[in-house]
Amino acid sequence: MALIFGAVSQGNAQGVFDSIGKEVHDVFERVKDSVVKVKSDNGVMMLTGSGFFIDEEGTLLTSSLIVVDDTATTVETEENKWEARVLGKDLRSGLALLKVYGVKSKPLTFAVSNSLKAASAVVGVGFPYNLPVAPSFGLVAGFDFQYLNKFFPTTHIRANLPISPGQVGGPLINSKGEVVGVLAMSADDGRACYAIPSMAVERILQELKKSGKARHGWVGVGVSEKETSASTKGVVVSNLFENTPALTSGIKVGDLVLKIGSREIRRPSDVIDLSFFSRVGEDLPVIVVREGKTMNFKITVQERPTLLPAVFQKDPAAATNSVIQVNQK
Repeated sequence: MALIFGAVSQGNAQGVFDSIGKEVHDVFERVKDSVVKVKSDNGVMMLTGSGFFIDEEGTLLTSSLIVVDDTATTVETEENKWEARVLGKDLRSGLALLKVYGVKSKPLTFAVSNSLKAASAVVGVGFPYNLPVAPSFGLVAGFDFQYLNKFFPTTHIRANLPISPGQVGGPLINSKGEVVGVLAMSADDGRACYAIPSMAVERILQELKKSGKARHGWVGVGVSEKETSASTKGVVVSNLFENTPALTSGIKVGDLVLKIGSREIRRPSDVIDLSFFSRVGEDLPVIVVREGKTMNFKITVQERPTLLPAVFQKDPAAATNSVIQVNQK
């Protein structure tokens, strides 16, 4: 979908829209047979969403919001209906891995999601309101780590693309028919949506395949954004939590964080993304500025606890900033 929008006359506008519609239709036709309806009974109501095959042996991805443990989960297409086994789920990322045995499936392939830019054309595919599989067309509007009062575990794709609850768990597709994300939630009263980027999906998928669950990294630091000059921008350590790697690393509240591992830190979302992609047990070098001096430390990533520890140290000035407690939400 190499879409070009410009000044068009009334006479050829119809041709432009026809061309866009044809390209969206072609992408949809290439991927629709890989997308399925997923149903699971939570004891009160039937949960319904979408999913898609990722290999030829019946393995598929969907949303953990529509998968109930120890409950029969069914996978449907227009012609077939199968029972599926839950191989693993991760509530934090919102992903679940299912398996339909004895099925020769047609998989979708993942693209590199960070190749997306604002205004990239994308197509969401799923089963809206329990209806047949259908496409939704839109453009990438941005990349956010927060929506209203909800913090995402990693930066999500925001697209001007309407989806219904039944499409959650379905793929977000680029012009090549590749998966660039998994539809996670609707936004802006249904006029837009958020999707988990494919790079984040693949990171969780590796662990779900291996052990049925994902281990999320945790360093125990809260950060706030602070612009120190026109040329230097970093994040300030605003909180340190008890019994965490950050507390024993030598880092202090008030330090300006410039780099963690190989990643330069310019905004709180950089720390959130780095934490999401870090591995438990991994050693991360950290470069900070304290009282005008550059200092080097090391943090060993530990597994994020179910119940977060109390704040050990807190910067009183952080109350006026946008404070992000890394991996808290």
